[in-house]
Amino acid sequence: MSSRFMKGAMVLSLSMILARLLGLLYVIPFQQLVGPAGLALYAYAYAPYSLFLTLSTLGIPVGIAKFISKYNADGAYDTSRHIFRLGMFVMIVLGIVCFFIMWFGAPWMASRALATAEGTYNSHEDVVRVIRTVSLAVIVIPPMSILRGFFQGNQDMTPTAVSQIIEQLVRVILIVVGSFTVIRLFNGTTQMAVTISVFSAVVAGVISLYFLYQQWLKKRPGFNALLVKSVSHSKQSTYMLFKELLSYALPFAVLSLVATWFQLIDTVTFNNGMIQAGVEPELAESIFGIYATALSKVIMVPVSFAIAFGQPLVTEVTEKMRLADFTEVHRILTTAILLTSVVTLPAVVGMALLSTPIYVMLFNRGYTDINVIGGAMFGTGAFIGFFLAFNSIIAAIIQGIGRQYKALVFLVVASVIKWVGNLILIPHFEVNGAIWSTMIAYAFCIVMNYVEIQKTIGIQTRLILKRHLSICVFVAVMAVSVWLTSQGLNSVLDYTASRGQASLYVLITGLVGGIVYVSLVIYFDLGKLLFGDRLSYARIYGWLRRKKT
Repeated sequence: MSSRFMKGAMVLSLSMILARLLGLLYVIPFQQLVGPAGLALYAYAYAPYSLFLTLSTLGIPVGIAKFISKYNADGAYDTSRHIFRLGMFVMIVLGIVCFFIMWFGAPWMASRALATAEGTYNSHEDVVRVIRTVSLAVIVIPPMSILRGFFQGNQDMTPTAVSQIIEQLVRVILIVVGSFTVIRLFNGTTQMAVTISVFSAVVAGVISLYFLYQQWLKKRPGFNALLVKSVSHSKQSTYMLFKELLSYALPFAVLSLVATWFQLIDTVTFNNGMIQAGVEPELAESIFGIYATALSKVIMVPVSFAIAFGQPLVTEVTEKMRLADFTEVHRILTTAILLTSVVTLPAVVGMALLSTPIYVMLFNRGYTDINVIGGAMFGTGAFIGFFLAFNSIIAAIIQGIGRQYKALVFLVVASVIKWVGNLILIPHFEVNGAIWSTMIAYAFCIVMNYVEIQKTIGIQTRLILKRHLSICVFVAVMAVSVWLTSQGLNSVLDYTASRGQASLYVLITGLVGGIVYVSLVIYFDLGKLLFGDRLSYARIYGWLRRKKT
């Protein structure tokens, strides 16, 4: 695997993981201030926002990255610049159009979110207000995204990485400070605090866009120098270029809607399903807040690795496919899949084993019933993380090899599976029904896309399964070490008593499990296989011996 690809993947991975950690950290004080019902109101706004954000970009930022990577490889830098300008114009127009649709459609969206769940903590007017507030961000984010796509297409991941951290950091500060000011200093309502919080997306987007624009001004001389090196080639019409761009972008837009679409299905089916199961409306809404916001933020931390890895994967595979370097394509795909499992599988298993202590550590409000519900939800919901991570990396691969249209068909079927699954399972199994239907839908997408990849270019399935056997054994040993450690701590620490004891419990058990797992990965040279000699057992052992002497 090329060092350029690994460097880009690592830069994006670190930035996205840091951004997700910031996103998780803000939820802790935010939940303490607004409660589970406030988290639910936040989720009511962000489900349609995420949908319209994807629709307003149409996948063009990633399409731009793939397009630029392709034409840069051919030396047609002038074509890359032309489509970049066209994409920016389209992004601005689409953002404005989607803003108006979201603003005027807010009352209908609010009705669908609350459905017939009368007696919920948040009113129809509350939901309309937060949706309209966050809709302003739809104007700002598309041009920001197109700049990120341009930099990524030129194999420069740093501006994207830094802008992601800036955007998230600004959001976190505004959410926490704004909510605290409204609730504690002015004795305001939960609804007003959430409104201020969703507005943070607008401010963060503006600041991130400004940073990217400054990076563009700084790097423009270098990009202009490439224009001079453009090779002679037949000119294509703007219509044909835009058609080609959409052929890359539209499938990605739809495929990137998977998580958002599933969340939207949850938003319009969850409350009614829970009420049919006999849960009181206000409690059902609180559970939805934990499920849609708290659980989502936690599982996205390890998943960020796969999502970040998938962004440079699309352009790298596209370039290798164009050069007919199938040996390198196979190596990239195999390594990407294994890296995803190495990081996410132990993380989700560890989270499942320590679900209640983790929930108490992060979101304890002193309510035993809510802690029990949240802990159980985290125990089952943790495994969504593995399915989401794997689906992200498989989706990136199938786009890289140009088979995205088949993936669209699978997504449509998966959406039906998710919708029907919610309608059937939530009334019988409450929140677990929503979790199970999500995992079933993701599993369908993963299996069908993997089969399509195998049919198209072949993939080293036997090698992947062999390596996964090792990973599963390492995770199993880690799980046993975590369980044994927790049994010993149960007589010393009561993680249900306070956030402090829960934190210490998670820290000790997590540290033991992490040391055991990483040691196994290094000792059996799986680290060397995936990351190179820097993580080889011989090199690390030699370094440790030199340190002792």
